[in-house]
Amino acid sequence: MRIDHLVWYNADLSEGRRYFAERMDREPLYGGEHPGEGTANAVMALGASTYLEILGRDPGQTDAGLDPEVAALRGSGLYHWAIGGMDLDLLAERARIAGLEYGPMAPGGRTKPDGKWLGWTCWGLRGHAFGSLIPFFIDWMESEHPALSAPLGGTLADFEIFSPKADDLRAIFEALGLDIKITQAPQAGVAAVIESGRGRVTLESFSPVPRGYVI
Repeated sequence: MRIDHLVWYNADLSEGRRYFAERMDREPLYGGEHPGEGTANAVMALGASTYLEILGRDPGQTDAGLDPEVAALRGSGLYHWAIGGMDLDLLAERARIAGLEYGPMAPGGRTKPDGKWLGWTCWGLRGHAFGSLIPFFIDWMESEHPALSAPLGGTLADFEIFSPKADDLRAIFEALGLDIKITQAPQAGVAAVIESGRGRVTLESFSPVPRGYVI
């Protein structure tokens, strides 16, 4: 199990790229558009199999396909996060045994700016009240992991989830076999610390915590 990637949203993608270019060891690489979704991204590696996705609006697309929650976000912050390195079928079985609601396996893919195909399968829980405190899960199948071709901007030094219902959230994570730090706190949120040669940067989630990516 590993944190596969963090999704940082800033409506102005170029502004988001500048933010990290000024604070990390390398400038994020433009990753490409998400056709029909109204967004595009840039990526920065945080290790061999972990990366940061900077998500923003694609000026080449209309806002018609933009998720209403994304369209309503103001400012910048962590929007969602993903876990990799786990068998998706096994996760679904664990969720079934625990009586958790979940979605179908969702294959996807797109062509990168270099012409290579990037394919994946995603899976996630549904019907809970924790929003993006709970990750979605991804398997890159036969594709090269995005972190391997992205510039190394730093390393993920710490990751923590805060919730006023920490025990309930821990029970879900334990049922799925996830080892993630969860702290009891008055306000829900996620904090990720990235360390680079320029120092440490703490990334925090939007408040209130978004619903995030529902599969």
